[in-house]
Amino acid sequence: MSDGIRNLAGINLGAVTSSSQNDETPGPAKDTTESPQSTQFPPLPEAPPSKVFGSGYNEYHPVPTVQSYKADQKVNEQAADEYARIVAQRQREQEERLARHQRDAEAVSAKQEGKAEDGTVKDQGNEAKIRQNNKQDSNAKKPATEKERMMDQMNSNQQKPTDRYNKAEKGSRRVRDPTTGGEIIVKDADPKDFNASEPRVHGSNILYHPFPPARPPSVDALLSKLRFLQLGVAGGLFVVWLSVAFGSGIYKFVWRSIICSTIGFALMTGISLVERGMEKEIERIRQDMGRQRGESFSPPFPESVEWLNGLVKLVWGLVDPAMFIPIADMVEDILQQSLPGFVDAVRITDLGQGTNPLRITSIRALPDQPGDEGYPKTSWIDQGNQDLSTQNAASKEEKAEDQAGDYYNFECGFAYAALPGQGQKLREKNIHLLLEFFLGAFDWFHIPIPIWIQVEEIYGLVRLRVQFIPEYPFVRNLQFALAGVPSVEVSAIPMSRALPNLLDLPFVSGFVKMGIAAGTAELCVPKSMTINLQEMLSGATVGDTRAVGVFLITIHHCENLSAQDNNGKSDPYIVLAYAKFGKPLYSTRIIASDLNPVFEETAFLMLTMDEIKAKEDLSAMLWDNDLHSADDLIGRVQIPVAELMSKPNQMIRRTDSLMGFEDSNEMDGKLHWSIGYFEKAPLLKKLERAPTTDEAKAEPAPTKTAPEMEMLPSDAAPNPAKKDLPPPPPNVEKTRPDPQWPSGVLSVIVHQINNLERQNLAGASGEREGEAGQDTDEPSEQSDNLPSGYGEIIVNDEMVYKTRVKQYTTNPYYEAGTEVFIRDFTNTVVRVVIRDSRLREADPVLGIVSVRLSEVFAESSSVTQVYAITEGVGFGKANISFAFRGIQTTLPKNLLGWDTGTLEISNVSLQVDNTSKLDAKAARIRVVTAESTEQIPKKEASVNGNTVDWEMDQFRMPVYSRYRSSVVFEIGKGDGVLSTLGVKKVPEAIAVLWLQDLTDDIEQEVKLPVLVGENLGTLRQNAINDFTAEHHEFEVVGWLTVRMKLDSGLDEDHEELNLEGSRRHALEAYDHIEGEAETARKQAHFKDDGVIDKDEQKAMDKAKKRQLESRGRGKSQIKAYRQAKWMVKGVTDRLPGQKKTREPSVQTEA
Repeated sequence: MSDGIRNLAGINLGAVTSSSQNDETPGPAKDTTESPQSTQFPPLPEAPPSKVFGSGYNEYHPVPTVQSYKADQKVNEQAADEYARIVAQRQREQEERLARHQRDAEAVSAKQEGKAEDGTVKDQGNEAKIRQNNKQDSNAKKPATEKERMMDQMNSNQQKPTDRYNKAEKGSRRVRDPTTGGEIIVKDADPKDFNASEPRVHGSNILYHPFPPARPPSVDALLSKLRFLQLGVAGGLFVVWLSVAFGSGIYKFVWRSIICSTIGFALMTGISLVERGMEKEIERIRQDMGRQRGESFSPPFPESVEWLNGLVKLVWGLVDPAMFIPIADMVEDILQQSLPGFVDAVRITDLGQGTNPLRITSIRALPDQPGDEGYPKTSWIDQGNQDLSTQNAASKEEKAEDQAGDYYNFECGFAYAALPGQGQKLREKNIHLLLEFFLGAFDWFHIPIPIWIQVEEIYGLVRLRVQFIPEYPFVRNLQFALAGVPSVEVSAIPMSRALPNLLDLPFVSGFVKMGIAAGTAELCVPKSMTINLQEMLSGATVGDTRAVGVFLITIHHCENLSAQDNNGKSDPYIVLAYAKFGKPLYSTRIIASDLNPVFEETAFLMLTMDEIKAKEDLSAMLWDNDLHSADDLIGRVQIPVAELMSKPNQMIRRTDSLMGFEDSNEMDGKLHWSIGYFEKAPLLKKLERAPTTDEAKAEPAPTKTAPEMEMLPSDAAPNPAKKDLPPPPPNVEKTRPDPQWPSGVLSVIVHQINNLERQNLAGASGEREGEAGQDTDEPSEQSDNLPSGYGEIIVNDEMVYKTRVKQYTTNPYYEAGTEVFIRDFTNTVVRVVIRDSRLREADPVLGIVSVRLSEVFAESSSVTQVYAITEGVGFGKANISFAFRGIQTTLPKNLLGWDTGTLEISNVSLQVDNTSKLDAKAARIRVVTAESTEQIPKKEASVNGNTVDWEMDQFRMPVYSRYRSSVVFEIGKGDGVLSTLGVKKVPEAIAVLWLQDLTDDIEQEVKLPVLVGENLGTLRQNAINDFTAEHHEFEVVGWLTVRMKLDSGLDEDHEELNLEGSRRHALEAYDHIEGEAETARKQAHFKDDGVIDKDEQKAMDKAKKRQLESRGRGKSQIKAYRQAKWMVKGVTDRLPGQKKTREPSVQTEA
């Protein structure tokens, strides 16, 4: 690497704002009115939190794309232009100062004549001093010897920004270094900057001597001749075309034009490939000469890094290629998200590091070493979060672990060059990828194009910080950040030898290079990544959750809201979010035409260190729902997260006035709500299981601790009293959750699916006689039956997360997951569904992993295990991690249930107290939920005085979003506007039950007030309490008694709904695991009466057909049938009049 890259990428700016005061050279004038633009460097923000290795992608950290990288490049270019402007302005100002000094010196010389002798001597002394300073400045600009030039480069980081203003290069920009916390100048790597003729010496590394020699000028002359040859070929063929194309008819004109243009294109392309191949081969030879020279001179120069390169070369070929799967997975995800329209998919089918290793070109220590003032910096430990009061006990414990030991900061330059030659054997020795692009048009066809991607060159610079600790494995955290986007050059070679190298085609090589650049840009300063080496080396599991606590929020009601509609009302609803993040995390139901809505809804919002470090505010925004325009803001409330965390583990009821955007104005209305921040419950040592016999044998004998061996100067022997130290903290892998806190945060991470394949429903291949019934070969990446798998995480029959699609692979690597709040882990069921992404047909279920958390966490709070996927059309084993941490609160029983269920209703009775408002007569009752409607006929009613009873069979109603839904009993028919025509009849009275008041799976008798009023349509949307009675006109005229039971989870009643997307997929997963078995149990009783009637036979045939289709058998083996069924479903779903349930949003990493 050249002087420029080292000087620009490794400069520690320190405190930029005060550098001008400490500079020996007078700084620029502080009065910025003299120049149109300021020359002061603007302050830089703190480095963002370091990304944790293995955390995967989520809504906070989505999959990077080439498009987002290009947008970031524009921002970096603007920062570089601004930095260059300031540097140029400072250079001009210094030139002006030097000119003024020169003029002052000349003026002093002119005034020397006629002065007194003492004064003359003084003036001459001043003049001599000025000349001496100018001479020193001139000498400083050009060191006399090579040693001084080397020292100048070595000490470049010791200089102030004002001393280096004349060393700025195009593309340089200021950033915050996450390693040292200081400000540095970085520049994206460019092969032109890595010029061996300009050595950059740090220490006595043999590689920094001027070798290998520069490219001979004769090579440039030869390449120029080849370029002129291209022009000569083009001109010659043009003359030939003019000679033969005309005068023989239109047919021969077209034919001869095509022949001439094809020959010309082929010749020019061939010459261009020869030119590029020659240029690259010469560069490979030069780099190989440098490599061989470094290996030859390594023994005489033990202080160089060649000893480390020898070790890397030895280990490089022994490393398992599986270690590089996360890198390949990241590149594949970026390419997949950035594909152009005519490419349907891309996958990396092979990855090899070869035997040609990556080389380390330099290593040097960075400032802030042990013993320096201010070591270690607080920002290394808390990532900029200095407010310890906002951290819970678990965070402070982790912080204490991060403070242990010492830190070592260093900078490492690395480079890579492919071996000379393009033979097949040499290709395999270099770093390579095998890509498959799948070309298609409108999903009509897929054409796989295999391309061999060979990495030609890599140049880059990385800054690292290693934390060393006193216990095994002696290292904890490794944080690294790239100082600029590395330069990567690749070759794209078709697998067919008949086709040319595609390096010069802009799409393939440019697309892959941009994908690599987009991925590495996510690790460039000021961004960084932290790897917990201690966990990796010790084989730890997921451990803890990202969430450090949970906000429990109950929205009671709003008061005196402003009217946003022409009718003098509003249709309010409330959205909860973190103000800076902005994404809605919870939304209440819409209450139409009301200025005093009563919600009484409870929400749970998880809090992570990301929100704490960002100093987030909890935001509640009230919106007015509009059908044909954007929703209007009614008002909002924002509360700092730190303020809410100051009083943990308690609910606080509060009333806040509404504000407008940016708190610029106060708006009408108040919000009444309760908020509580609840910390994660600590693990209890008494719940830790004892080690098994094998574990006890494997554990080493306890060693004496440092406090036990401590000796003071007056001690004659080690202090034995310090044996009684506090016991070690509970092991998360051996300690089950505290049953006192069943509510908490659940983390589910899907790491990888091993040997994923579709079932071969066609049976054995080849001759049938004497052959095995089905093929038993291991899945192959070259098979035509490769799945494109993706995962869905379903918690309590509600989909909460969906992974990205991994195209055409038998070992998809995801490392993706989510965290959700669960109300009671003892009755929670989690299903991980693996599906096959299909074109123009429904995605079939390859397999399902279904677990009960009470069994998963029977002996541990964190589990990583391999599960077989079952009940689908495929095979495989899923590597999944589960972790749970309870929060320190106990919810009432009615809030511990599922959000999905089935409502069972029977034994309805009405007691009328005010017969003047409501007659005690036989009437029909309509039972209405958000998903369906049932009717209790009038003929089933019997009247006994003021009591009306309905003799009815039990009926079931499917329910979604139970904790924000209600069931409404509409009694009788009132007189509407068009009642004479039987249209829009309103009920005479209603009774409302909010389903959050029911306890799951318990049959209970519920007594509901019967309400009458003028506006029952608005009243039925509100929770009924004292505040409702104050602001809404209604009267209680009786009581409705109903026998109810809320059966948790999905069942066959939900099949009657027109479901789409996530809810349909969740129902299919339920059907594979439980539904089909439940249907079979019910149909087993059809023969109890000895006869199977027509309806029963029809139900049995329907169930059999559905089971065959769900497993890809029967007619579903035919692709045309599956596609036709998919098309019919799509058409029927789009027909007018179809009632559809509103689909909840599902988190995804893509």
